Amino acid sequence: MLRILLVSDTHGDLDCLNRLAEEKNADLIIHAGDFGFYDEKSLNRLSVRELKLRIVHSPYGDEISRLSSKEEMRKFIREFGLLGDFPEYLNGNKKFTVPIYAVWGNHEDEVVLQELRNGQKVANLHLLDEERQYTISDFQGYPFFLYGLGGNFVLNEKAFSTTFQGVEGKVQATFHQLGTLLHKVKQPGIPSLFVSHVSPGKEPVLARLLAHNQPNFWISGHMGLPYPCVWNQFAIRDGADVERWMSDLSFFSDNRKMSSEAQYICKLLQKPMRNEHRWFYHTWNVNLPDIGDGHALIVFQEGKFSLETYGGKSD
Repeated sequence: MLRILLVSDTHGDLDCLNRLAEEKNADLIIHAGDFGFYDEKSLNRLSVRELKLRIVHSPYGDEISRLSSKEEMRKFIREFGLLGDFPEYLNGNKKFTVPIYAVWGNHEDEVVLQELRNGQKVANLHLLDEERQYTISDFQGYPFFLYGLGGNFVLNEKAFSTTFQGVEGKVQATFHQLGTLLHKVKQPGIPSLFVSHVSPGKEPVLARLLAHNQPNFWISGHMGLPYPCVWNQFAIRDGADVERWMSDLSFFSDNRKMSSEAQYICKLLQKPMRNEHRWFYHTWNVNLPDIGDGHALIVFQEGKFSLETYGGKSD
């Protein structure tokens, strides 16, 4: 049996992960983004908007009205430690007590992410992205497959870039990354969990793509709900509705220049879904709130999953 803690949107409050892991007797943690990937130099790289958000979404949010300049915001964030705990995990002063598998969110320092993607190590922290997927077994040897991709998902020109897309603290996914990931994965053949930052309920293109993989669970965050939300496509739409919802591919024009991986995504989107009823009825979507508003727990035993959800403050 494995006890898997599901969390999202910690925004740098990382010490609570060790507390929650102990409280829930968790063997590992899956994190759906807005982790708080910042270091001590991040303040100099974040845009004014990202600096404001660090203050607004803190216990000192009312103070934003008196901070008129970028430097005043930086000073305030530094004084009250509003970039969070990650620098201390980076330098080894603190350690995660159980393995954490995380996608990044849309609010992260892209420089820190690139350093982690390029090999910088943090004990017990594992990224999920187009280059890193994991097969994990419970203590009786039953395996499941874990994969994911973080960042925002926006249908704009950046989505067709072949390079990592992050600037001044805002990160988004690309079709090139999705194509690289899904080329590798296809259908895992064992129980599987997919993790994204954005919710598939808001992103029909993502939902159509992952319908070909048919994960057992799709874990996401980002939406800011005050509690965990569990649903599947059948619970909110009928089959014809889903087809219409997922069929607008107008942003893929015939004359658009795309990488081979993005072209793969385009073909996959146009491909009929295999065994669509299984995906339609059986994929569990779990959308997680900010860490202070709730979390969930998956128990994986003898190749089967069960799910518990928890609302309320984490501490």
